Amino acid sequence: MKMGIIAEDDSDVAVLREITLSLLKPHRIGFRHFVGNGCGKLRRKCGAWALTLVRQGCPWITVVHDLDVYDEQKLRAQLTEAIAPARARASVVLIPKRAIEAWLLYDGEAIAAAFNESQRPKLPGDPESLQDPEKHLRDLIWKKYRKRYLNTVHNARIAKAIDLSHLTRSASFAPHPVFTAAVRRTLC
Repeated sequence: MKMGIIAEDDSDVAVLREITLSLLKPHRIGFRHFVGNGCGKLRRKCGAWALTLVRQGCPWITVVHDLDVYDEQKLRAQLTEAIAPARARASVVLIPKRAIEAWLLYDGEAIAAAFNESQRPKLPGDPESLQDPEKHLRDLIWKKYRKRYLNTVHNARIAKAIDLSHLTRSASFAPHPVFTAAVRRTLC
């Protein structure tokens, strides 16, 4: 079985893949994805991509779209409506408040592990309140470790090491464990 992911970029897909695999352990699934390389194309193509993913054998669809400046209820309704005709067995729309990197800023040990460091960085109290979580993460890593952060490389490493219990503080993450629990039930 495969899960379809529709996201703004490849690093978002990588983060979601690692977190989903952690939530589904010991089960393993495959993934197919489409990326919009930004939010405009994602919103325009979301419905067609969901249909394609379902036809390609993905009974579950996850859409990840940063909130940015949009109204959350309207954006969620628009994306949910767009993927509904695909008739996936289960689907979820995840809307990180600014960017998915905010989720990565909930676990300092995962960040340290991704950079092969022993000391955890000091993290913000509410990562989703940051205006630019990706920039904050980049600056934090440079100041703490004097290493360059590349979202295309390090986001997946951090996500793979993340303790999911830390993400329970994130309201935007909350629908994902519920969704993966539904997926898990169909795998048993």
